[in-house]
Amino acid sequence: MEDFKSIIDEYYPVLYKIGRSFTNRPADFDDLYQEMLIQIHHSLNNFRSEAKLSTWIYRVALNTALTFNRSSKKSQNETPTGNWNYLNKEEDSGTEAQEREANIEMLYSAINELKKEERAIILLHLEGKHYDEIADIMGISTSNTGVKLMRIKNKLQSILRRKGYERA
Repeated sequence: MEDFKSIIDEYYPVLYKIGRSFTNRPADFDDLYQEMLIQIHHSLNNFRSEAKLSTWIYRVALNTALTFNRSSKKSQNETPTGNWNYLNKEEDSGTEAQEREANIEMLYSAINELKKEERAIILLHLEGKHYDEIADIMGISTSNTGVKLMRIKNKLQSILRRKGYERA
C-alpha cells in the first residue's frame, strides 16, 4: 500500500477537478479539498484492493463532494470568484494562456450548473474513464452510463451556448 502523501501527490489533479466542479469559490474549494483528504485518510485502512486504487479514490472523493454542504444556496448560485490557479503554479500572461484559462473558467462554470450526479459523471468522462469504470464508481449500469453521458453532453452544450461559447 502506498503511503498517504504519495497517494495525494498522485491524485491531486483528480481531487482538484472534483473540488473545483463542486464549489464556486476558492474558500469553499479549500474546505472541500480538506474534507476529501480527511475522508481518504480515514478510509484508507478500509481499502480492500477489490477495485483499483484510482477507482476507490474517485469514489471516496466524489461521495465526499456529493455530500459536501458547506456552501449556502446563495453561494452555490454565485459566479466563481478569486484566484483558481491551483494547478498551474507558473504565471503565464500570454494571450493563448489567458484564452485557455477563460475557456477553462467557462467550462467549470457550465459544469457547476449541472446536478451533482451529472457533474460526477462528466468529470469521470473528462478524466478518460471508460463507461464500465464510470458505472462502477457511480453504482449504475454501463448502459445507463452511456445514456446519462449523452444527455449531460447535450445539456452542457446548451449551457455553453447560453454563455456565449462559440464552439458549443
